Amino acid sequence: MSAIHIDLESRSTVDLRKSGLYVYAEDSMTDIWCVCFAVDDGEVKTWLPNEPCPPEIIEQVETGGEFWSHNAAFERIMWKHILTPVYEWPEPQLSAWNCTMARAYAMALPGALDSASAALGLTEAKDAAGYRTMLRMSKPRSKDRYDNPIWWDEPGRIADLVKYCKQDVVVERMLHARMLDLRPLEKDIWLLDQRINDRGIRVDKKLCDAAYRVITEALIMLNHEIQVVSKGAVPSCDAVAKIMKFCTARGVAGEIVSLARDDVGELLLRKDLPADVRKVLELRQEAGKASVKKIETLLKGCSEDGRARGLLAYHGAATGRWAARRFQPQNLKRPKDKSQDTLIPIVMTGNARAVEMLAGPALEVVGDILRGMIVAAPGMSFYAADFSNIEGRALAWMANETWKVKAFEVFDAGQGHDLYKLAYARSFGTSPEKVDDDQRQVGKVMELALGFGGGVGAFQTMAAGYGVEVSDERANELKTAWREAHPNVKQFWYDVEDAAVAAVKQPGRTAPCGMLAFKVAGSFLFMRLPSGRMLTYPYPKLREVTTPWGTKKTALTYKTTINSGTNRRVIKEDGNSSNWARISTYGGSLVENAVQATARDVMAEAMLRVEAAGYPVVLTVHDEIVSEAKDRDVDEFQALVEQAPVWAKGFPIAAKAWSGPRYRKD
Repeated sequence: MSAIHIDLESRSTVDLRKSGLYVYAEDSMTDIWCVCFAVDDGEVKTWLPNEPCPPEIIEQVETGGEFWSHNAAFERIMWKHILTPVYEWPEPQLSAWNCTMARAYAMALPGALDSASAALGLTEAKDAAGYRTMLRMSKPRSKDRYDNPIWWDEPGRIADLVKYCKQDVVVERMLHARMLDLRPLEKDIWLLDQRINDRGIRVDKKLCDAAYRVITEALIMLNHEIQVVSKGAVPSCDAVAKIMKFCTARGVAGEIVSLARDDVGELLLRKDLPADVRKVLELRQEAGKASVKKIETLLKGCSEDGRARGLLAYHGAATGRWAARRFQPQNLKRPKDKSQDTLIPIVMTGNARAVEMLAGPALEVVGDILRGMIVAAPGMSFYAADFSNIEGRALAWMANETWKVKAFEVFDAGQGHDLYKLAYARSFGTSPEKVDDDQRQVGKVMELALGFGGGVGAFQTMAAGYGVEVSDERANELKTAWREAHPNVKQFWYDVEDAAVAAVKQPGRTAPCGMLAFKVAGSFLFMRLPSGRMLTYPYPKLREVTTPWGTKKTALTYKTTINSGTNRRVIKEDGNSSNWARISTYGGSLVENAVQATARDVMAEAMLRVEAAGYPVVLTVHDEIVSEAKDRDVDEFQALVEQAPVWAKGFPIAAKAWSGPRYRKD
């Protein structure tokens, strides 16, 4: 059956980045400049708003044919809210849509159309001049005296925009031809992602408004206090230059290069700070807890029905895990001990002084209830389940660390020891009953930091986040003890790296490694996961690199999107750019990829199961699935989540479920 490749250009008074696609498309001031499309490899055609719906489009919708677009959600939602109700286009079924951006992410390529096409070395590229025209025409040029928008609607500009839109269709079509299909199960997962984003989450606007008032008042109080403490030298807690100047004037030794949260925390550890400087820095730190942007983002992204949509990004990580957009519930801080059910009525007063008197520091309290701003619809409840230590379980299962798999199974049966105590005890040849709370915390850091080849640095970084302080010498002892207690995991790192290197040395041949397998085909190294899904490593090469301990080794390298996690491993070569470059990798990192991807596959299949069983999914946060339903059974929900996929025999899966009207951290 034929496929239609399609792109459209639009205009609006709404800021797409700040408000999100759904609010943008629903706004009465949003409209479409043009639609360009092509049937298969045919001529790229254009539709303008004064024309009837093209017959090719009508036929494609009526026959259930495929539509392809880059970031298909944009075309799909604009179609739903504008092309169908305003211009009387028939609307395709969701299942008819396909997305080359989703394909790009699944192949570990950049998501943007121009970046993905450049990464694949396509002969066609986006129209750079047309891109500037598009940005200009997407917003009003000005407003008339009645505050109505005046658009850039000269015929010449529209012609330039049409040319740009046509070229996007050409590039998308060429990209489509170079990419691998999503396997059927993965297409179902992408379609579920679209439904999740369409549903969105309901926002408690009254609580948001009250919290905003509390924050505003609390910041006024903090700014007044910093003025008093600094004797007028610092006007507000966000006056970075004035704070730095004040600290220097008060004799603080050493250069202060930043007042970011972590840097302020480091400064406050110093013993030589004058009392007023310490107080100024503490006030700066306290003001930094303000959740103004989180609340503003949540409210700006709300549709008229009170739901915020489009908050998840399919395959946002190379492993396949979801990423967050705008509000980013994945980044919410872990609340303190007090129940949000106790705190919310206090915040609803909208009075910062009342909050401070009854519950504690106002900004901290508001931060603790951010999750509670997400609520179920009237008469509905959330059904949520969080997988228990799924990455630790996946690692033990994939590495065949049998004692640990058994320990998870016994623990899940209610008969075993706490796994963090067990990890510490196993590493030091003692009994779990003798492990105290401090040692358990050390065991937790060991489990979280050392599973993927991490050393002293990885341990200390993780330890800082859990309040564990040990010397580097002690951290090295802990690393060594953990590795001795996990011989199969340690060997797995080396075996996986050897298999990946062997595959690159012999393109076309499969290099198996336990539940994994590697193969180079074309320009990609593929890692086959236990689920059958593939992770991809573009343009693999073997290069000599210097290890962190100063020796030389032959390492696997590949091209990837550059971020804070990959930047430190960049290898200089022609063709690198600021966001797409060659990096080196090693066994522990490859194992981490495999483990995180496998954990994602377990969760994704669970999401499909609960969806099919009548628990519509509205959110996923890290290893948690959140559904919204009426009068269902939380035990049934947990059982559905814990069900092992057919490919995961022996994987010790466990989850903890809860149900309630308001989102929370259990």
